[in-house]
Amino acid sequence: MTTPDERFELLSAYIDGEVTETEEQLVEQWLSDDVDFRRLYHQQINLRQSLIDLPVPVAANSSAKKETEVMIDRVFAEIDKRSQRRKWKLASIGISVAAVVGVFGSLFTFNSSPQFSPVSNSVKAPTSVAEEPVLIAMEEPLVPLPKSMNTK
Repeated sequence: MTTPDERFELLSAYIDGEVTETEEQLVEQWLSDDVDFRRLYHQQINLRQSLIDLPVPVAANSSAKKETEVMIDRVFAEIDKRSQRRKWKLASIGISVAAVVGVFGSLFTFNSSPQFSPVSNSVKAPTSVAEEPVLIAMEEPLVPLPKSMNTK
């Protein structure tokens, strides 16, 4: 004999069309023999039909959708605001660093006057360079090459 829970599960499977042939015959026998089981069957069928007939909320007119859109807009606005703040902070830090570098750079170079190296008043005449003929080695290299590179 099966327990009431097992009978209920088998009835649910029967309603959903998920039983084997022998299980289907067993449920149909219970439906013909047991009045309480038949009443449970009709309750389940009515419940299933009621769930199917429930109206589906329309998303376009739903206040939940509007609230969700408002929340999404607020989140993105906050993200944009934070990124703008971050940009301004980075810009102000960059300007501050540039100002500090400029101040310290001018402090170290402000007091020093340009130092010129002493130059003698005499101007030296350019020295002449002895000209040498230009050698172009077309046939024989000027520097001996290794045997593997020598084509002769």
